[in-house]
Amino acid sequence: MIQPGITPLPLVLGYFILATITAFLILRKARPKFSAVDLAVMGVGGAVTAIADHVLGDSIFLPAGIYPIVNPPVWLRIVFFFLTVGVVRKVGSGMFTMAVFDIVGDILHFGFTGEPLWLIEDILTYGLLTDVAIFLTKGKIFGHGTRGTVLTVFEGAILGFAFSFVHPFLTYGFLAPLIFGFVPDQARVLYLLVTYIPGDVFVGGISALLANRVSRVVT
Repeated sequence: MIQPGITPLPLVLGYFILATITAFLILRKARPKFSAVDLAVMGVGGAVTAIADHVLGDSIFLPAGIYPIVNPPVWLRIVFFFLTVGVVRKVGSGMFTMAVFDIVGDILHFGFTGEPLWLIEDILTYGLLTDVAIFLTKGKIFGHGTRGTVLTVFEGAILGFAFSFVHPFLTYGFLAPLIFGFVPDQARVLYLLVTYIPGDVFVGGISALLANRVSRVVT
């Protein structure tokens, strides 16, 4: 039985059940209608996000102690993902984009070992969290339509903070051990969380500003 640092199964199941219900409810409420342009933006954006993360980001070597405090793959993923959803700004765009990200990432880098678990994780964590933000802001995520920067940075930082929990507790702390058969270290889980939070929060805020500027130009 896999232990000692694995995230308890009831917590994982509870999260994904709640996430699935939430996704269903916000999609039903919003009833998004994606145009051909929206689909193209999400498709290209998801693919570019995968390339930025798994090709460009992974090619940047950093010695232990600097990485993952400085985490190019994760930071580049946040930047290009925010740029994509910042242009579309419709409920469902986050989940759709992350589905493309996951599939292209498998083709480019990982193979399909562990699927569809990785796909479900990406859709119902990064994708859903962003779609909830889009839903709550009524399509004006990252301060779209406003001139102030505080709200924009705040929204991006909050999403970055939420994202920082996914890898430590769900990826490294649960799915990877089940798929690859290793025992996660509790200290490593906590270390990943502590090192992910500052960078994800900072990059989330900056990426939200970039997404706001790009969305002004594009739309």
